[in-house]
Amino acid sequence: MSATDAHPPAPDPREFRRVMGLFATGVAVVTAAVDARVHAMTANAVMSVSLDPLLVCVSVGKGARMNRFLEEAAGFALNILAEDQEALSRYFAGMWQAAEPPPYRLEPWVGGPRLEGCLASVGCARHQVVEAGDHRLFLGRVVALHRSQAPLRPLLFFAGAYHRLREPAHAARDPLEIWDPEAIRIYYGD
Repeated sequence: MSATDAHPPAPDPREFRRVMGLFATGVAVVTAAVDARVHAMTANAVMSVSLDPLLVCVSVGKGARMNRFLEEAAGFALNILAEDQEALSRYFAGMWQAAEPPPYRLEPWVGGPRLEGCLASVGCARHQVVEAGDHRLFLGRVVALHRSQAPLRPLLFFAGAYHRLREPAHAARDPLEIWDPEAIRIYYGD
């Protein structure tokens, strides 16, 4: 067996992005403040990591201005966007074409500024930074939570486009209210 047989060539990065784009996600705006400077960036590579301690993670490209800014910031906030905030997602992703930004308001908050009108916000103290190829993973220790009283209508991203739920959720539920982790079965092939 030759060395090339042991390791097939890596898939095309564009095809990789298309395939991973088939994993539907929510959309968040990451905000951070250093002194009087505030930066914000749209992100969908966001996840909860741990319950003990409470940790979340956001993946940021090494070439992004937000990467350098998060190095300086003591923390950040993840602002989970509502379906009517697509314009803000586009604006903070650098895809806004109009001369004036869409209207928005950032409120001073724990970790980083909180975006008014979002579904929820998670305020974080920077916990750890992990090098991950051409990105860095910023892990935040959760220090504050905010949940809107508005209807639960999130902005979604799938296959390179924004989407909305057909029917809104009526309440945020803890997954442990729905399923029992002890009952999970792992199936193996023959």
